[in-house]
Amino acid sequence: FAPQFAEANLAVDQNQILMEQMRRVARQHGFRLLLHEKPFAFINGSGKHLNFSLQDSDGRNLLKPSSSQRKNLQFLTLLCSLLLGVSRYGGLLRASVATPGNMHRLGGNEAPPAIISVHLGDVLTGILERIGEGLPEELPSKGMLDLGLTRLPSIQPDYTDRNRTAPIAYTGNKFEFRAPGASQSTAGPLTMILAIWAWGMDQMADRIEARLAETDVADAALDAIKTAVNESCNIRFEGNCYSEEWKVEAIRRGLPLAETTAEALSLYLVPEHRELLEKLGIFTDREITAYYETRLEQYIKTLEIDITVMDSMVREGVLPALSKQIRLEGEAFAAVPENLKDETAEWEKHIRSLVTLKSDILVTVEKLSRIRNGNSHNTLTKQADELNAKSLPIMEELRELCQQAETVIAAEFWPFPRYQELLNIS
Repeated sequence: FAPQFAEANLAVDQNQILMEQMRRVARQHGFRLLLHEKPFAFINGSGKHLNFSLQDSDGRNLLKPSSSQRKNLQFLTLLCSLLLGVSRYGGLLRASVATPGNMHRLGGNEAPPAIISVHLGDVLTGILERIGEGLPEELPSKGMLDLGLTRLPSIQPDYTDRNRTAPIAYTGNKFEFRAPGASQSTAGPLTMILAIWAWGMDQMADRIEARLAETDVADAALDAIKTAVNESCNIRFEGNCYSEEWKVEAIRRGLPLAETTAEALSLYLVPEHRELLEKLGIFTDREITAYYETRLEQYIKTLEIDITVMDSMVREGVLPALSKQIRLEGEAFAAVPENLKDETAEWEKHIRSLVTLKSDILVTVEKLSRIRNGNSHNTLTKQADELNAKSLPIMEELRELCQQAETVIAAEFWPFPRYQELLNIS
């Protein structure tokens, strides 16, 4: 669902209140609200789309194209300010959406990838490319330079599938940041958006002011836009952000590729990121370190809880269910008359596979327990690295084994709701 638009700080508070109210209403009806970003593998996750724009003191939307070329130069200046910010400080946007659950959502089944890029649509991209290709040495009189600016009012929101793969997209009169997770506050992502946008505006203002002694504002703005277009080409992408080709291309362009939450959070510690946040008065240098460590500890604790719950579910639920299934199959097999034993080869093979499956699950859950118990003495960074490198692959292996068990255990023995039941509640 979509709430009404509001000023940034009010919208953040309203979203937080709504989350809490949803929790209360769920409990009143005997349910629990699940805000996990990716509770089920291979099925769409849950996230938030952060729609944002900018308005002046008269309430005019500054990201809405106009029939006036002068206003469209203002529009393109603000647009390029954001592009510059994303190009230089896109890592801060990635860090702002780094949560334990979002790590599983980004890049999978209708969620944007973890690589931060911007989709502008064909019309805007064409205009920016024309500007970026070069301007005449002397601009003609006002309104005579055809950059396609008169086409801007016809821009419509791009709802194509290709567009839906982009983490950030221009949708007609605003931008949409699609990477935030369902469980997190939008305050962090919005703060980072405004921080990098403020830096971009500062850059554009400096470039325009530097040329005012030799030309007028319109010409200076076009020149600044041209420079910004060329500098931000690394984060502008109109193709399929899900494709492996884009991942390779993004690496070639030098975009930060942080696939795990721990890797993404470490982007807060990049020197130029720290410098920007301190310069804008968002954090002091010590506060940045404290914020990073708090977020990292939260990630570690959440993952440790996940491991503990998974261990409990396997030992108290899956393994006993498998034992019951093996006993049932074994007793039934033993009751087969001798003259029919020749017909039971596949059945015997099936029983052996159940025993093997139980052994594999037991071995895997023991490995997971050893990693959890032996990791507490490390530093936070080392703990996160160990969990990412060792625990996550084992948890995925254990999930696949348990999912395999779910398909071969009788409904009366299986202790948890099955996928089919969870996804087809009548």
